[in-house]
Amino acid sequence: MIEMKKVGKCYLVEGKPFWALRNVDLEVDAGETLGVIGLNGSGKSTLLKLLARVTQPTEGEIELGGRVGALLEVGTGFHHELTGQENVFLSGAILGMSKREVKRHFDEIVAFSGIESFLDIPVKRYSSGMFLRLAFSIMAHLRSEILIIDEILAVGDSAFQEKCFAKMRQVADEGRCVLFVSHDENKVERLCSRIVQMHEGTLCECKPILQ
Repeated sequence: MIEMKKVGKCYLVEGKPFWALRNVDLEVDAGETLGVIGLNGSGKSTLLKLLARVTQPTEGEIELGGRVGALLEVGTGFHHELTGQENVFLSGAILGMSKREVKRHFDEIVAFSGIESFLDIPVKRYSSGMFLRLAFSIMAHLRSEILIIDEILAVGDSAFQEKCFAKMRQVADEGRCVLFVSHDENKVERLCSRIVQMHEGTLCECKPILQ
């Protein structure tokens, strides 16, 4: 599903090159849940942005075996002037889905999100928790083969977090793959089949999780 070969990302910081990632090799298979851990500044967010195609690598190659659904920041990917319902269909169109395909999943998305009463309200009026509920539900139910989730789940309440973890396990069982980033190694170990640890822009450790 995911293959990274010698990937690096360099930014200019005050006119000087700064390598946020360097020489990263990574493979993730279909049906796998991969956890990514590391301190702030270790390169986790840059890694996810590359995989979500928010930015391009400076060097190396990235191959993705399917459509990517990414949940990186609250409200990312939404048009804030549109309603929740309109954003569901917009998200589907961005993933290359027809209106008919989105309609087939619409009721599931709404039921999972639990914000039925707010679908006709512009999302600019949503709380961060409502944003999260709708965004995760869209990503999990529309047919993206690769799900990328940053620490955004910390915004939700504990009951919704558990609901999300259960859905991510189901997604992996369906043969899709999940990348989950968190500072909380206990949560990563509960969800993921493998963990990679990042340090100063490199992958310094990879270990399987015994379930």
